[in-house]
Amino acid sequence: MIYRAGYHEDDEGVCLYLDGLSKHIHGNRETEQQDREIRGWLRNNGYDVIEIPVSDLHDEQAMVRHFRRLAGYLREDSIRRGLRSGTAWFHAPQKEAGGQEQSQLRRVVPTEESRFKTCVPLFSLRASAGNFGEEQMVEPEGWVEPDTRRKLDAGMFVAQVVGKSMEPRIPDGSYCLFRSPVAGTRQSKTVLVKLRDSLDPESGERSTVKRYFSEKVETEEGWRHLRIELRPENPEYEVIVLGAEQSEQLQVLAELVDVL
Repeated sequence: MIYRAGYHEDDEGVCLYLDGLSKHIHGNRETEQQDREIRGWLRNNGYDVIEIPVSDLHDEQAMVRHFRRLAGYLREDSIRRGLRSGTAWFHAPQKEAGGQEQSQLRRVVPTEESRFKTCVPLFSLRASAGNFGEEQMVEPEGWVEPDTRRKLDAGMFVAQVVGKSMEPRIPDGSYCLFRSPVAGTRQSKTVLVKLRDSLDPESGERSTVKRYFSEKVETEEGWRHLRIELRPENPEYEVIVLGAEQSEQLQVLAELVDVL
């Protein structure tokens, strides 16, 4: 598994290596040697590698150490601090056989004091595109208390992402926490975008969630896009490519904060 923060380039990141998941595979000397060579190549080419023995998966303190290290690499300082005091994630219920999460979104009736403090609005992706785009503002479907360690603030909302193009990072049907507007650079971030003159080939909608990459050039008038790519996580799906003349068709509405 490879994780990237906003400061990582496309050929950088943090890799998790799970060691010993299968005696048949990882007990094979040739496989072990190949894995060592892969880890060596990654470390020599700009990647950080965290090795997790299978025995650590059931050791709370060991997993706290591993995830604190991962959070440190990703510069998620609040998560890194919180991992020491809160380990509910380690004992969280697993998915049921049908693939649905046992826990559901907790809907609430917000007060003025609780809005964007303990709860955020819930939108569909289509409604989100209208709410944060150029169309008329739409009312949320309700307010929910997201199960997240992230601090809530104004501009955040929850929406359900349907489709397999962002798997495994965003499983089909997952509820996700978004923030609008996008803070800082958009490069390599997972964002909610609105396509003005085209459709997402998977969903047939103008709104889509993808990883954002762009090539730009500086001109006398300022920066100009040469090419924008909206990349799925799932390699079975095609990249949405917009050339220089098509870049104005794209509106970046929000960035992914957490998969709930």
